[in-house]
Amino acid sequence: MSRWIAVAWISIALVLGIAPAGAQDKIRMTLGWQPTMNGARFFVAESEDLFAKEGLDVNLIKFTAGPPFFAAFQSRSIDVGFMGLQPAVTAVAQGVPVKIVAAENDAFGAEGLVARNDSGIKMLTDLRGKKVATKRGSSAHTALLTGLQIAGLKEGDIQLVDLDVTALLPAFRKGDIQAAWYWEPWMGLLKRENGRVVATDGGIKLASGIVWVARENWLQQNPDAMQRLLRVLDKAALLIREQPEKMAKAISKRLELDEEHVLEVLTKEAKWPTNKESVAESYPFSMATAETMAGRGMAGVLADNAKFQQTAKIIDTVPDFSKAVDPEPLAQYLGRN
Repeated sequence: MSRWIAVAWISIALVLGIAPAGAQDKIRMTLGWQPTMNGARFFVAESEDLFAKEGLDVNLIKFTAGPPFFAAFQSRSIDVGFMGLQPAVTAVAQGVPVKIVAAENDAFGAEGLVARNDSGIKMLTDLRGKKVATKRGSSAHTALLTGLQIAGLKEGDIQLVDLDVTALLPAFRKGDIQAAWYWEPWMGLLKRENGRVVATDGGIKLASGIVWVARENWLQQNPDAMQRLLRVLDKAALLIREQPEKMAKAISKRLELDEEHVLEVLTKEAKWPTNKESVAESYPFSMATAETMAGRGMAGVLADNAKFQQTAKIIDTVPDFSKAVDPEPLAQYLGRN
């Protein structure tokens, strides 16, 4: 009897134009990613095969930081990707045709300054004259400049070393640099290389997190793909919350890290919202339509970041982020679920 009921329901669904789960056509999507644990929902989705389960045929392209995404979006080499707040701001300011479509996390403690124990650096004011590494154009770059400002220092008061993450650990081990401001997993790896955390983005009251960015034309032409991606992100957020140990194990294998390191990030250094939580007015990076139109929430955080970047002469003008943030996909998603 149950088999006939199932057949009947499938028949009704087909008549109504509703595709049964697993019967939907695959949608091809090229996704840019980077090996930061702040993008944990991506790694969870990958390990749990959530992309395929939601009908997404994903082509992955790896980056080591946010700025290299710009050319890929310009050339239409990628459709979507995740990056830090600062590169997202810079991308919009430089006219890269993208929209911010979702908040990945609040990374209050997952990016920070780590100093060698023999460096004599115990607080931000101790950075004067020291060799300090970061990646120019990254969220960590803005954080370092903000930290210097709080300490009453200028960029010229330190020896700033622009260093890609691929060269970071050897430079730290050899003492070629005395401190570095980076995101996870690099912050945690430096801490485990005889380093100490001197400051975090949250500690200097700097909003820090990862956002999902989509190429504007692709977003307009592929609304269903965006909805599927949002379902993936929602499922991944719940898995991080409900099964942190299991997800830490999966991510640790993918990134070749210690499980305890990954679990520390997932449970202590950052928080991943569900899509519903991300549109709450009280959420620091709110993607709600009303908050966006009023220049608050995510739009306000990005604008504040842009104002600092303008002061630091990283960008020339502050864009209108009420137009750069697109809350419509999330509004549609939540209206359907």
